[in-house]
Amino acid sequence: MRDLPDRLLVVTDRQQARRPLEEVVAAALDGGARWVWLRDRDLEVCERRALAKRLLRLTQAAGATLTIGGDVALAAEVGAQGVHLPSTALEDGENASSVMVGLVPTIHAFAPDMPSGPFEQGLRMVSASQDVDARHKAEHDGEGKPSLVGISAHGEADIRAAMAAGAGYVTLSPIFETASKPGYGPALGLAAITRAVRIGLPVVALGGIGPDRAAACIEAGAAGVAVMGEVMRADDPAAVIRRYLVALQLSSAR
Repeated sequence: MRDLPDRLLVVTDRQQARRPLEEVVAAALDGGARWVWLRDRDLEVCERRALAKRLLRLTQAAGATLTIGGDVALAAEVGAQGVHLPSTALEDGENASSVMVGLVPTIHAFAPDMPSGPFEQGLRMVSASQDVDARHKAEHDGEGKPSLVGISAHGEADIRAAMAAGAGYVTLSPIFETASKPGYGPALGLAAITRAVRIGLPVVALGGIGPDRAAACIEAGAAGVAVMGEVMRADDPAAVIRRYLVALQLSSAR
């Protein structure tokens, strides 16, 4: 079981941000954040690539880790350390076939150290005539290869599938009711964290977790907490980050 970059994961959402996203991320880093997940998947490809490069410069300067949501190729191209995949990457059925064909070659081209698992089955769907590694190396000039692969989970079945697939961690959501991302089902509660961690994969709690709830998530067994709205909507993101860090430090001292 590998260590996570930090116990606090800041998830971006420029639509909730009260100032330009780069300024919010910079302030969060100033406050002590050391792990940032670039979400904002509604951006055009060129815009998202440019934003990823700018955020990478910020995180590198702070000694922090940047994770790219849902795009392994972009993560590799810009040199991000991590990639986070949606739970749909593990769905069964016809839709999963197209997901597998798209994700499996890319994951194994840019994160070759991932252990074998069900994702390997997707490789059989790719024509033997395709030289996947050569194609991706030709298309992407970035030298960085994301070595940290996370997957979103909304229940224990998702976590088991992610573990079998070789993921390094999962986010589990929603732990509490959240205004940022409604529609993901009822709140799972702290007990869900305790059950989830028994599966054996690091669990990052996500959903409605303010500084006052962060410690409880860690005490329930979470390896970390992910936050979005509290930071994005904050007038002073650095101050909010410091509140989270104090809460997490106190949870370690108990």
